[in-house]
Amino acid sequence: MKKAVIAAIAVVAVIGWLGIGLLIARGPQPEIIVPAEIITRVGPLNISNTLITSWMSMVVIIGLSLAATRGMKMVPSGVQNFVEAVIEFLLDQVESVAGTVNGRRFFAVVATFFIFIIVSNWMGLLPFFNAIGKTEDVGAHIFHEIVDHAEAGEPFEEDEHFAAWFMENAGGVAITKPGGEAVEFEIPAGTSAGEALDRYIVFLAESFTDFHRQGEEEHAAPTAEEVKAALAALEADPKAPKLVTAPAEGEHGSEAGGHGEGHGVESPALHAVVTDVEFPGQKLALVIPLFRSAFSDINNTLALGFCSFLIVEFFGFRSLGIGYLRKFFNFSNPVLTFVGLLELVSEFIRIISFAFRLFGNIFAGEVLIVMLTFLMPFLLVDVIYGLELFVGFIQAAVFALLTLVFLVMAVEHHGDEHEHEGHGEHQPTAAGAHHG
Repeated sequence: MKKAVIAAIAVVAVIGWLGIGLLIARGPQPEIIVPAEIITRVGPLNISNTLITSWMSMVVIIGLSLAATRGMKMVPSGVQNFVEAVIEFLLDQVESVAGTVNGRRFFAVVATFFIFIIVSNWMGLLPFFNAIGKTEDVGAHIFHEIVDHAEAGEPFEEDEHFAAWFMENAGGVAITKPGGEAVEFEIPAGTSAGEALDRYIVFLAESFTDFHRQGEEEHAAPTAEEVKAALAALEADPKAPKLVTAPAEGEHGSEAGGHGEGHGVESPALHAVVTDVEFPGQKLALVIPLFRSAFSDINNTLALGFCSFLIVEFFGFRSLGIGYLRKFFNFSNPVLTFVGLLELVSEFIRIISFAFRLFGNIFAGEVLIVMLTFLMPFLLVDVIYGLELFVGFIQAAVFALLTLVFLVMAVEHHGDEHEHEGHGEHQPTAAGAHHG
């Protein structure tokens, strides 16, 4: 009986926890965007949200370093004790793989990769990531896209897909509204600018008013009567979007086709040039997050993979000199020649492998959290957060460990035939590598 009561209380608690989450913490319907969003531009440099997060990670790491090294004591405590414990753990792991001599040579590089990646991965789990940012006016953006095609005199070459949330008119920084309703608008390939405008007018009426098309084919081009009815519905509702129009002056008039002073586009159904769309009430917009996990951007992971590649090649040439190239170009027999070319190709493939392994895991985790925040906040997402903490650590460890292994392989190739720098480092490294 007592167990039954405890189970009932647990079920009620879970349901209540889920209900609270759905009421106050449910995110809007997710719009998954793969490329990093551009927040601002400084000259030719695009400042993306993932770049901002990378800078934040650097600030955190530098801040911890300063806090740990300020007023250092022989008997560490506080931040100094924590940082020294982390560094000692990393050094032990590196030396167990590369040996004492090479381990200390490679430690700075490997530890930097690990610490930077894990800090960036865990920082991406902060609750304000992907939730606070600037608004992108999707409603105005759609109209501008149509105008651009009208001015170019070209139809849409590919299917255009636009997604947005209903948001209040507010400038500056915005926060994603819990449970925000989402809408989607599509322009099929081959659609002219005028027809796209008519589709957009009908879409606005269906989204903001009670107007609905009667036709069975949802993606079919609207008729002139439907466009006129949609415009009447928009004008009847004071909170609905409003079209700013000017009478068309004919096919070759000064304003027809969007070439006029108003920079608009002519509606075939209305026989008028629409020069603007105003949103007096709610608008169609998205929140462009100011902060996003650094390695959910393929550009960042490619850059990190390229850095790892360059460092491996640098240590290879430094340890073996020009003889390092014998690893790739050995023409003593056809088999070794083929193997060497495979080795050369594999060196460059590592960049892609590094980049997509890290990107895929981090981006997938970010999408999973966003989706579960929308579907079941305060329940499954809590479990996923714990899992992502583990994944963030594993990905940092894998990247750093693979870089270390490739470094060991680079400096030990032909180690029996070449002795360089007089350090006698190959024997202990090989022993350590076997244990790794």
